[in-house]
Amino acid sequence: MIRLSPVAYYQPAFVAALPIGIVAGVHLVPGPEPVPPEVLERLPPEERLFAMEQRGFRQGQFVGGRLALSLALSELGVRRPPILPDGRGAPVGPPGVMMSVSHKQDLAVALVARGADAVGVDIEEVGRPRPGIAARVLRPAELAVASALPEDRAWCDTLVRFSVKEAIYKALDPSLRRYIDFTEVEVWPAPDGADEVRSFLPAEDDRFLIEARHTWLENERVLSTVRVRPRRP
Repeated sequence: MIRLSPVAYYQPAFVAALPIGIVAGVHLVPGPEPVPPEVLERLPPEERLFAMEQRGFRQGQFVGGRLALSLALSELGVRRPPILPDGRGAPVGPPGVMMSVSHKQDLAVALVARGADAVGVDIEEVGRPRPGIAARVLRPAELAVASALPEDRAWCDTLVRFSVKEAIYKALDPSLRRYIDFTEVEVWPAPDGADEVRSFLPAEDDRFLIEARHTWLENERVLSTVRVRPRRP
């Protein structure tokens, strides 16, 4: 379990070295208030200008994501360049470093890793059970397992699978460049967090090895990290 620092807005929540890469979190203001000028000043000029064009939650999430990327890159020993989004919203990092960002209302997280293998990160909060989600995000075999569990355990099982799938799709998007349905993979969570992934991608897209892991934050949130690499012929 990853422990968080006391809440201080736009300050580090955690930094952790996980098997797939370095993950860092930054506390966010849980509302649409504008980011304070002194926080914007911590960004490179290019990012600051982009942030000033955003409104409401989007501004805080962008700024928090870049601050989280700064933390993770510093831990990785990489000099931090300006990091702007590509046409599909993903952060574009320096050569030889792959990265991904995720947000909730009061927390932004970033994953960075050296190499050319794409990565994805996602964070989800447990909250109250929402059983209707299972039918939308689980394949029949996954749904059968979740449906046999007590309600609270079924919800946690569904949430982990949902989060890992979100991270998988972020990692696959740079290569596939399309919407990926939740039913295109199965996720089988493991007690140690090293999850099994079974691909149901169409043949022309099923060319990746997918490594997926999940861990828990102390405030009842699941953090999922994924790495995808091309299969060798």
